[in-house]
Amino acid sequence: MRKAVYFFCDDAELDPVAAGVLEVLRNSLELKESGITVDGMPAYAYTDAQGDRFDFVRCAYYFSHRYEQYLPMACEHFSEYDVAGYINWHGGANAPDRVLTVHSIGNVVTGHFAPSDPTLMHNLITAMEEERAAAGLEEFTVHTEATHWSGAIHGSDPALIEGFPVPIYDIEIGSEPETLKNKAAHGVLARTLLRVFEKDVRPKVIFCLGGIHFDDNYSHALLQKELPISIGHFLPTIWLVNGDYTEQRGLDFLAHALETVHGGADAIVYNDNMKKPVKDCVRLFAQKTGLPLLKHRRLHQPLEMEWKE
Repeated sequence: MRKAVYFFCDDAELDPVAAGVLEVLRNSLELKESGITVDGMPAYAYTDAQGDRFDFVRCAYYFSHRYEQYLPMACEHFSEYDVAGYINWHGGANAPDRVLTVHSIGNVVTGHFAPSDPTLMHNLITAMEEERAAAGLEEFTVHTEATHWSGAIHGSDPALIEGFPVPIYDIEIGSEPETLKNKAAHGVLARTLLRVFEKDVRPKVIFCLGGIHFDDNYSHALLQKELPISIGHFLPTIWLVNGDYTEQRGLDFLAHALETVHGGADAIVYNDNMKKPVKDCVRLFAQKTGLPLLKHRRLHQPLEMEWKE
């Protein structure tokens, strides 16, 4: 039996996405109370036809914004699970609208990273794209984002990220208020969650360094069908610079980030729009790991990329 747990802020005023996705799951599945109670609300469990278990945990607030409150509960009940996710809404001043996203968790500037399982991430994002198309949401696009953790901007200690030993992902809809209430999009996320274990074949895994937060090069690589590719972590240019990823500090942070990727990576893909000290660190890191170092433009021809032997 494989096991997944998903966390929801079940308050439509705070999070119309999480509450809406959970409503779809309640209406479409025979959920049973799991015996776990959080914030006075019972959690649910579901076992599918393959025998895989899914837990849906309701929280009164955003799981990612109160790690110090919810982490003990997550560790007590779910530390042996295969994957976790929290369902969320995406926003921000420059956030694109009508997006469906999956991204790994970490605080790049401080060098803290949650575990990442590229096979399960690939399952999530490719299922999300298939469900988007099947639902007729032609105006929506599916993306990954830079590895990040919203708890940091709400005052939580980034070290808490590493307190939960399970690969965990942020799964979102963004970004305008009306989009967050889109019931068809809620259905896409709900069905996506149940497909996380659909495939066991490990894709080629890239460790992504440099680029912008929503980087089409990396999102396209995940969704193209020539060769299955997934991402371990994606550390964008601005946070590599702000985190001073240079010299030994940078090497240590990069090594730690790569260590959290289950099974490691098959290549390092980088965007060379970095300052020279960061770029030099990336090149030295590739030499030390023995991984091929490929410019991001190579992703447009996946069948011609080099991979670790």
